[in-house]
Amino acid sequence: MGTWQQAINEVLQDAPGVFGVAAAHLETEETAGHLENELFQLASAFKIPILVTLMRDVEDGKIRLDQRVTLKWEERVPGSGILQELDAGAALTVKDLATLMTIVSDNYATDLILGLVGLENVNAHMRELGLEQIYLRHTCWQLLNACVGMEEPHPSPEGFAEYERREETGEYDILLDVSLPTLDNNVATPADLNRLLAMIAKKEILTPASCDLMLDILRRQQFNSRLPYLLPPGTKVAHKTGTVNEVVNDAGLIFLPQGKGTIAITVLSRGIQDKLAAEQTIARIAKAVYDQATEG
Repeated sequence: MGTWQQAINEVLQDAPGVFGVAAAHLETEETAGHLENELFQLASAFKIPILVTLMRDVEDGKIRLDQRVTLKWEERVPGSGILQELDAGAALTVKDLATLMTIVSDNYATDLILGLVGLENVNAHMRELGLEQIYLRHTCWQLLNACVGMEEPHPSPEGFAEYERREETGEYDILLDVSLPTLDNNVATPADLNRLLAMIAKKEILTPASCDLMLDILRRQQFNSRLPYLLPPGTKVAHKTGTVNEVVNDAGLIFLPQGKGTIAITVLSRGIQDKLAAEQTIARIAKAVYDQATEG
């Protein structure tokens, strides 16, 4: 039997890009990593800190999970998700938005939640939790703008159409490379994002009920071609993927069988040219750690 570190290193020998990995067994405190203290673009994994801050505000009575937010045509956000396809006027609960933000990575739902919570408040909350290396700079709308060389500060029907045109034609100049691990972007170290996941699983932040709700939402993830992909059927994984340009990420919690505990694991990347190969690398890392943790 090898070690977690050896297993991760072996997978990364033929990795199709640069990968940052943080893995921790929450009960035995065994850890392993690779570039775990380097910054990486989060892509939609930034929705985990947003979810945590939302639940903090719910506990503080600033927001109710059952309050409704009305969809507006002029506020639609493109990219991943389904709300942009719906008619204007639908009124969804905050809990619905949080669920869609997480399980189908809905960008419009995310920005509606950010409108309630505030981007800077997410950063402030991460600092309160002692997480100094999680930085959120862009809403989904702003991030997507940067991807196609736009600088529209707020959503609009015209901006939505122009985004789709540029994405389809490829006719644009990059003004900000969102893949770069700089503080101009939504970035974190694998280590800090993994600590946040561990805090949720160990119910060290907020109430147990709030943590259970976040875990339940994360377990309903619909994109399962990364961390869970090679794990035995029925393995419970609560996780959040992220993809933008040359970035392919997944971060979550793997619940081991037979009372063997829980693994927090975060895999962030950059320089990816082959998305499928990157997904397979993330899946292989998760399987390698899972196998080490369940042997014997």
